[in-house]
Amino acid sequence: MLIRCFDPDDSLLRELSTYKKTETYLKTKNDGTLPETTIRILRDAAEENRQRRLRLTTLLKRLIVEADYFVAGQPLTIKSQAPSDAIDKALEYLIDNTYTKMSYIKVRSESPQREIQAILRSNDIGQQTLKLTIDEGNPLAIGELRNYIDLCTKTSKQIVLHDLIEVRFFNRPYGWPDMEVALLLARLLVLGEISLVMDSGVIPLDKCYDALTTPAKWRKIVVTQRRTHKPEEVKKARLLGQDVFSQMGPEGEDALFTFLKGKLQGWQTALLGYKPLAETGDYPGLQEIKSGLTLTKKLLADEDSFKFIEHFNANKDDLKDLSDDFHDLEHFYEHQKPTWDALRKACGRFQPNRSELEHDPTAGPAWKRMGEILKAPAPFGMLHEVDGLIHTVEAVNTSLVSERRGEALAKIDNFLTIVGQELDVIDAESALRAACTGPLQKRRSQVGAEESLAHITQAKQDAQQAYDAAVTRIEEASKSSKLVLGGNEPGSTGGTTATAVKSRRVIEPAKLVAKHYLETPQDVADFLSTLKQNLEDALSKNERIEIR
Repeated sequence: MLIRCFDPDDSLLRELSTYKKTETYLKTKNDGTLPETTIRILRDAAEENRQRRLRLTTLLKRLIVEADYFVAGQPLTIKSQAPSDAIDKALEYLIDNTYTKMSYIKVRSESPQREIQAILRSNDIGQQTLKLTIDEGNPLAIGELRNYIDLCTKTSKQIVLHDLIEVRFFNRPYGWPDMEVALLLARLLVLGEISLVMDSGVIPLDKCYDALTTPAKWRKIVVTQRRTHKPEEVKKARLLGQDVFSQMGPEGEDALFTFLKGKLQGWQTALLGYKPLAETGDYPGLQEIKSGLTLTKKLLADEDSFKFIEHFNANKDDLKDLSDDFHDLEHFYEHQKPTWDALRKACGRFQPNRSELEHDPTAGPAWKRMGEILKAPAPFGMLHEVDGLIHTVEAVNTSLVSERRGEALAKIDNFLTIVGQELDVIDAESALRAACTGPLQKRRSQVGAEESLAHITQAKQDAQQAYDAAVTRIEEASKSSKLVLGGNEPGSTGGTTATAVKSRRVIEPAKLVAKHYLETPQDVADFLSTLKQNLEDALSKNERIEIR
């Protein structure tokens, strides 16, 4: 803006020069040490200069009112009696013609930062209200901002927040205050039309306040236009979410995005909790868990609602499969796991008796079914059978073990009775008694605690060997002791007598047969003859005979 004033007789310049020189002189001379005469002269000069200032003010006011005005390169006629009003009108004209779009900001906020915070914190209802009342604020400014962002997006031009606020809309033809622009951006953020990106990541809405109100960060932030889906695509994702999660999500795109993402995050957390157990190989569902984690990770990687809903709809079939798998896995690990543990424990307990159980008409089918359930990739629908199967096999197994244990205990008890009688015959010392009966007692305790049929049978065989060893030990002790046999031997003094234990001969008839089968009368006669010879030979040698 140019203001050209005319002073026909140059009195303005002379008066200004005189006023300035006088004022400077008075300031340098008035130091408080001058004589009274000089002080009086200076006081008169100051008063004269004050009057000169009043004349200059009056002259300047007249010249400003009568001056020629040139604004934005064009002459401007100002009709005003007051110089301040004339300058205001010239400046107003300059602003109106330089910042032609400054008037788009019709409503100024008294506290932009506080309003930005309130807008960013608005809930779904507040956002809907904002959509309805957006025209009551600065609709022209909002429209201008929208158009610019849309144009930059279409031309692939990056929009740096600093350039947008401090350059684009601060300079002409706008001249908008920086916080007013930030306030407009906050409205577009809440409406879901734009996003703020920093370090290649979208800034969450609850973090945008600091980004918008901190100018030092503006150079690092980029404004991007958000793509939004058509209503039918959002509805499609909403219905799919109901099928997958058995719960209908909200209608809005952003709210639906938050809902669906939260559900997937819940699934991901649960699957990560199931995975360590499944990886041990003792629990089912590892493949389903891995597939579920792969899918949830892929979908949750989308921070933008547009991409998320697009990918969510595209993975419809996989999501439905995962929904079925997840509900089975959740039910298993949250409710059926104790039943599975009971099945595994029962199978481990019955495994040593597997051979006998498989051949049992009652336990065999039940045992087979238990194995099928344990090996099934997805046994979830079979676990209701487990309690009945375990009960069936348990009953047969208990009966078999009880019967086998009873037989073994009876045999061992018989061995202990015989050994005890023979130890009494020779009046054995405690050390010999312990050496002979200890192994048999040990086998008896083992049989009483054993649940394996094979181990019970083995303990029974070990008891037979312990019995044989005990009898041999007793016979050797009897031979080495100085006993008076019957008290009738030559040289007997008639002292204390004890009965000697005869040597034992074990005869096993099956080992006396040369053929596998006896098929003729001659075969029978030969067998009986051989058996008789062995029996008579033992008796001739004064041996006791034990038939096995």
